[in-house]
Amino acid sequence: MHKGWMGLGLLLLTGCMSVPVATMVKMAGFDREDFLALEPEALRLKLTLDQNVPVQLAATRLELGAELDNGQQQLFAGSVRQEEYRQFEVDGGWFSREPEPRYQYLLALDEAGEAAIRDFQRVLTEDEVASASLNVRLDLDDEFDQPVQVTVEVKLSEQEGFFTLLDEATFEPERYRD
Repeated sequence: MHKGWMGLGLLLLTGCMSVPVATMVKMAGFDREDFLALEPEALRLKLTLDQNVPVQLAATRLELGAELDNGQQQLFAGSVRQEEYRQFEVDGGWFSREPEPRYQYLLALDEAGEAAIRDFQRVLTEDEVASASLNVRLDLDDEFDQPVQVTVEVKLSEQEGFFTLLDEATFEPERYRD
């Protein structure tokens, strides 16, 4: 197998992304065994927004991609279901002492999503894979009219906690709809 494993790609409908350095370091070392160790039942996405903009679950996905040695690419899209939704407040920032609201979705893979992850893992064991990727596709309701900051965290197994993929990435309404 070639040394071309890519651990993290974020497929979001936004131009300016904020990927923490710790995430880049963690994912740089992600290899075949790490992808095979993924536990589909334990995978979770945590989405935190600074505005109450609904997430379109039907279009939100955890995607795993595989590029085979022969150049063929395969995409495995893990569809999600909402496990929890909550609203909470965080302490105000530098310019305001007022608490700021946050809206958080906890998403798990549905049955089809778990099957897609297992199919991806089967390809890793049966085919010659040159590289693989982990992507999150996030879709927001089209009705928002102000920039929305989104933090995306992922949990890959029961033994690990959440780690941040995107930290307060800004979704601009005019760029999002194009």
